[in-house]
Amino acid sequence: MASDTETNQHSQYPCNFKFHEFVDEEVKISCHIIKMEDSLYLWVGDAKHSAMSNLAFALRSNYESVPIGTKIMGAVADETSSNIAKRLTKRLGKPVYVSFNLQADRMLLPQIEQRIHQEFKTNEELTIF
Repeated sequence: MASDTETNQHSQYPCNFKFHEFVDEEVKISCHIIKMEDSLYLWVGDAKHSAMSNLAFALRSNYESVPIGTKIMGAVADETSSNIAKRLTKRLGKPVYVSFNLQADRMLLPQIEQRIHQEFKTNEELTIF
């Protein structure tokens, strides 16, 4: 029979999550990025009203040249988070979760995506897995 000290010993593993956040007052967005061991999570929203009203997931496929994606939560008609997740998956080669929580029009959305891509270029450690 094992003693109490033997059964209560647990191995602790280091956390592989890396956290990064940024706020852009000009584009009016707040972003939180969690880099996990083999995937990435991106939250985009308003810093004053933190909400998670939708979530999409994308990953590479062995059978398609374009990443496949799905909406996990939120309105299916709004494909913003799915499209961003697919583009990031294609760029990073890893699965990506995106929660996009802003009302963005055709003029603002390209600025938001450009700012997100700029942050990834500036912080290369977010793109290295």
